[in-house]
Amino acid sequence: MSGTKRTPLSEQVRAYVLDQIRAGKWREGSRLPSENQLCKQFDVSRITIRGAMDKLVEEGIVYRIQGRGSFVSRAEEGGEPIRYAGRPAEHRGPQLVAVLIPRLRGLLMTRLVEGIEKALEGSPCRIMLMTTGDSQKREEEKLKEALAAGAKGIIVYPSDGQTYNEAMLRLSLDRYPIVVIDRYLRGVETNCVCSDHYAGAYEATEHLLRLGHRRIAFVTSPYSGTTSLEERLEGYRQALNDYGVMFDRGRVIESAEPERLGAFLNDQPDLTALFAANEEIGLIAMRMAEACGKSVPQHLSVIFFDDYDHSQYARIPPTCVAQQGEEIGVQAGRRLLSLIGDPLQDRAMLRVPTKLIVRASSAEPPDGITPAAIK
Repeated sequence: MSGTKRTPLSEQVRAYVLDQIRAGKWREGSRLPSENQLCKQFDVSRITIRGAMDKLVEEGIVYRIQGRGSFVSRAEEGGEPIRYAGRPAEHRGPQLVAVLIPRLRGLLMTRLVEGIEKALEGSPCRIMLMTTGDSQKREEEKLKEALAAGAKGIIVYPSDGQTYNEAMLRLSLDRYPIVVIDRYLRGVETNCVCSDHYAGAYEATEHLLRLGHRRIAFVTSPYSGTTSLEERLEGYRQALNDYGVMFDRGRVIESAEPERLGAFLNDQPDLTALFAANEEIGLIAMRMAEACGKSVPQHLSVIFFDDYDHSQYARIPPTCVAQQGEEIGVQAGRRLLSLIGDPLQDRAMLRVPTKLIVRASSAEPPDGITPAAIK
């Protein structure tokens, strides 16, 4: 009887995956075969495959994205995948940290940058500010530029979409000091600082309900995969439910186009209130409402997420849900400094409360419904 030990099946699967990567058949960012496919190929149980994949994930060779599968991590020329080294930074002179935002305009973005600068005061870190134009392609290019410039850490307000770009995923999984603002990707652990979008939307909808409104629309840009927008829709839906108002999918529109909003308002003559997912959509909605003969707030109350400079002096000062941009920036900056000192600490998510600011664009409905009639 031979004394040679048989290689465990899970180790055989692991070795196969490594061989494919080293041979260049599966490259950086490539999706691996599914667990079911590997089970059939090796004629083994799913537990065996999962054990092999768990080991590869622990080694940083493979990373997982919930609902999408397993992927090959970054590799050096020699073929062995590597992870971010994660050594505490040595503070010798100024250190660059990159801040990526979609655009440098609007109250939220300016306050955000001010907050980050405030958090970095007294540290050796200096901001390298970059704009992405809300484009994932440009965002990935800027991330690479920041790394090439020697950035010790990155704060990024991701562009809209159902996924982070691949560079962001790799940096986060490789334990590079990176903090994400505004939204997170389900199934991918990241250090994230964001507003409490759900609570803010709930409070906005509740404000309208307490005024007596029952027929309330929700207007947003396409929200699927953008967690900040998904949470705002859920806050709106839950507030309706808690006040005994049935959620009507026909009162939700995913468009910021003036023509579509105008048609929507004309097709919904019984609406008495509208909650918009952001400032731009809210202002368009107010303009289109008046173009359709609905004066704000006499015929249609309007409330939206985000405030803007000098809004209190507008012809119709808007009721809005204000995000605390400076506080978000402060918390993101502090978190980044902590990660630069210790990149291997547990990832964390921090939610910053919003503030409801009641102004002149919301009022009781025109048909005499009172708050007491609802609850």
